[in-house]
Amino acid sequence: MHADVTTGLRGALLGALLVASLTAHAASPKLGGRATPLATASAPLSAEPATRLIVRYKTAVKMAGQGGVTLATERREAAMRVARTAQLSGLPLLAYLKSVSPTLHVVALPQPLSPAETQAAIQRLREDEGVADVAIDHRLKPHLVPNDPQFGNGAQWHLMDSLTVPGGINAASAWDFSSGSGVVVAVLDTGYRPHADLAANVLSGYDFIGADGPSSKAGQLGQAYWTANDDNARDPDAQDPGDWVTQPDVTAGFCTKAEDSSWHGTHVAGIVAALGNNASDGLGVAYGARILPVRVLGRCGGHSSDILTGARWAAGLPVQGVPANPNPARILNLSLGVAGQPCDPGTQSVMDEIRAANVSIVASSGNDGSTTVSLPANCRGVLAVTAHTREGDNADYANVGAGVAISAPGGGANTRLATPTTGIRGVPSTWNTGTTVPANDAFAEMAGTSMAAPQVAGVLALLASLRPDLSMAALEGIVTSAVRPFPPGSYCAINPNGLTAGFCGSGLLDAQLAVAAATTHVAPSSSGGGSGGGGGGCTMAPGGRADAGLVLLALCALGVLAWRRRSMPQAVCPTNAP
Repeated sequence: MHADVTTGLRGALLGALLVASLTAHAASPKLGGRATPLATASAPLSAEPATRLIVRYKTAVKMAGQGGVTLATERREAAMRVARTAQLSGLPLLAYLKSVSPTLHVVALPQPLSPAETQAAIQRLREDEGVADVAIDHRLKPHLVPNDPQFGNGAQWHLMDSLTVPGGINAASAWDFSSGSGVVVAVLDTGYRPHADLAANVLSGYDFIGADGPSSKAGQLGQAYWTANDDNARDPDAQDPGDWVTQPDVTAGFCTKAEDSSWHGTHVAGIVAALGNNASDGLGVAYGARILPVRVLGRCGGHSSDILTGARWAAGLPVQGVPANPNPARILNLSLGVAGQPCDPGTQSVMDEIRAANVSIVASSGNDGSTTVSLPANCRGVLAVTAHTREGDNADYANVGAGVAISAPGGGANTRLATPTTGIRGVPSTWNTGTTVPANDAFAEMAGTSMAAPQVAGVLALLASLRPDLSMAALEGIVTSAVRPFPPGSYCAINPNGLTAGFCGSGLLDAQLAVAAATTHVAPSSSGGGSGGGGGGCTMAPGGRADAGLVLLALCALGVLAWRRRSMPQAVCPTNAP
């Protein structure tokens, strides 16, 4: 069909729909009138353009083979019935396509129609008194059951349906509608390893860890790049060389505790977007999204200045001396923090800049077992994420309090529920077996609010892919409102310490509910970018109170060990690493 003819047909149909709709609106009384079937009236609009409708008539057309009716006769009678309905409805361009049963007949639309246009056409077709109902001839898709073994065997409990695992996020139902395709999520962390179950989703990132200052212990002893551990300053290589600390390092005063390499950034990135449905290891919450690795943490953490610079670059803002980011992120994940510090004006100004660019910021609340939130999760406009266990109870290490937006699976032991738990029972994701330098790919468990935050980032990516027309602030509001309540008897439900309402956020993260809400969400007529303010209860209390007198802690196996007081990954040690 030629373009001018196609345009004319669509214009004629839409014109008829508009006139008919306006006429019906003007003539319809507020009460009474033709009844609309309840099932259709309450059903959500399809998000996809419609090309075909199914018309159900009150009386049947005889099917071929019944009483000598031939197929040609049947088609002719059904086509005449459809033509009459189209004429009565003022939609003459509709065409009979085929029959499903004596009363169900398929109508072809001349052009794909938007949800609103489709509903207008359906309403007009129902004006024929012989029509019992009209429905969209939907294109159905198979329900995705990914073949990743860690999901299939239940090891990735955090992704499971909540009827099976109370703390799960119901990811599989959401994957029927979105995988996060086309969305970039920046992971500001220790960098990444090119894990076989992750590398294909990783974009070229940047390493923002600069040299240690000359007054630092490392600088005084001639190890200018001890924190970076890669013998250079900022560069476009965001791979993680390892962040191990030796006892001699501790003795020299470089850090407070000897420890093996954490591979924290690789683990967090895999929670967001490990490859899915590839019959290998597990998969991420948004397995179709792309990861932008931004290396800001090295040995014993990283400095705020590097983190803020990396965050600006990740969001597509200019950074002096660094090439422009070719793949700006829509979501930043910061599984890091420092306790005892309020959100200072400089940090807040960067958060405001990023929000004004329509970019979401998701941060972990901290692992201190405290009722205050760590920096930068306590900044205005940042979605602070606390952690819950497999049973849906708040994890015993997870910070709660004013400013928490939502709870997501982080693993660990329950705070309040009577169900006994043993061990850390962390969240499994991509990892590496090297105790110092990189060795082999692995899939291991870690627990902490560091593991909870990327699941919220992943669900935001699912929604951003499904509804690119909505601002990130609107999507944040959907994620934090489409939640499950805290389980009865849990710490967040009981509130034994009499904390201000919302101290655990709005509820438990639920990907299925969020996707369903996003599908039916109606965008405002003029939706700007995500300027200012967080979505869904993620702002700090007046005065920016946070973390007074506390020190950042990280849980390792059976104890609580103090970490150096700068921004640190908020995870606990691997529980099943080789």
